Amino acid sequence: MKKLILAITTLLILSAAVQAATVTATVVEIAGKVEYQLPGKGWRPAKAGDALPKGTIISTGFKSTAVLKVGTSSITVKPITRLSLEDLIQSDSGSQTQLFLMAGRVKAEVTPQAGKKIEFQVKSATATASVRGTGFEFDGINLLVDKGTVQLRTPSGMIRYVGAGEFSYVSANGSVSVPVAASMETGLDRIDELVDQADSDASALSQTVPLNPTASLIFNFM
Repeated sequence: MKKLILAITTLLILSAAVQAATVTATVVEIAGKVEYQLPGKGWRPAKAGDALPKGTIISTGFKSTAVLKVGTSSITVKPITRLSLEDLIQSDSGSQTQLFLMAGRVKAEVTPQAGKKIEFQVKSATATASVRGTGFEFDGINLLVDKGTVQLRTPSGMIRYVGAGEFSYVSANGSVSVPVAASMETGLDRIDELVDQADSDASALSQTVPLNPTASLIFNFM
């Protein structure tokens, strides 16, 4: 009986491993100087068609960009950005993608699949953006939403909702700005102007949130 149970357990583990396979991110477009570093390897120039496995670090230079494809998700790596591919998993039930933003910013388009669960996360040292079927631009602090509604949640429980075509950010003192209208075409290149606009709009309606400096902000994109 013990041998039978062990055999069944082994089969279940092997079946789960087959169903949840690690996939790669594909480079579909590059402009300028783009390099990547495979786990334990040196840096090499990127080219369209390259398959990047889990653990790869991507780096873009000045005025350089890269577009990656992971399943139905598209990730645009903006200039002067360093991004790590933390987890790339595909299964019969859906996919799970986790990226770590070391510096710079990314723009993502996550397309939901009928009957499948899509988990897409971009982490930074101070925040985590969790996405399910939406579009956004994110640099770890500043958030610009293209489609859908974003729930911005802090560890203390404060919540702000950022809708399509709106911008919000977390200031140095821990306050979360009131969302303001902003064009996605403008992008986060105009952060200073967007921050000034948000501060002006928030002057009559602002909430200061004391944050633990070691905690992370959690952005839930619904």
